[in-house]
Amino acid sequence: MVKDSELKASAQQVNVLVVIDTDYVKAHYPPNTNQSSPQGIDHNSQFMICTGSRTPPVGQGTADLQFSANVGDFVSFTGTSIYANSDDAVIIYGINYWQGDKVFNGFESDLTTRAGAVMPNPASQPTGLPANQETITFASYDSRIAKGGLEYFYVYFALYSLDSSGEKQNLYGYFYWDPSVKVA
Repeated sequence: MVKDSELKASAQQVNVLVVIDTDYVKAHYPPNTNQSSPQGIDHNSQFMICTGSRTPPVGQGTADLQFSANVGDFVSFTGTSIYANSDDAVIIYGINYWQGDKVFNGFESDLTTRAGAVMPNPASQPTGLPANQETITFASYDSRIAKGGLEYFYVYFALYSLDSSGEKQNLYGYFYWDPSVKVA
């Protein structure tokens, strides 16, 4: 029989969903198409939701989420717009150390393609059920916790805005803000 304390010591997965209110960003910040010089933004348009934190997250649903992890834990960030990327879209493209202890190993983009991912069936209105299965690629930005401490870091994202035809998303700009992580 596995003891609860043994499980807590094992590496676990921490998932952070980042939702960006793109209307707010576009209303308060001009376009910025320089990827190497993203625009810093205030903390009024980001909402982060975390699962897998070692202790209850602080600031759940805000831009100032603090989650805890152990050395060896895996951390994945996934980004979306408040429109679920169907109108404006968001792609997280970087997470970099800012100050404090450097607790993360390097981050890398991870793409997962599912051949039978579900989408609402447009022919089955009003519910969209049964769902259609389609091939869809999902993206996350992943790392592993390297050491203990408190790290403040930047989350970089690209914002794409739906054009007037309602068919194409074009780059609006590159932006970032600064949450933190505490590692035991």
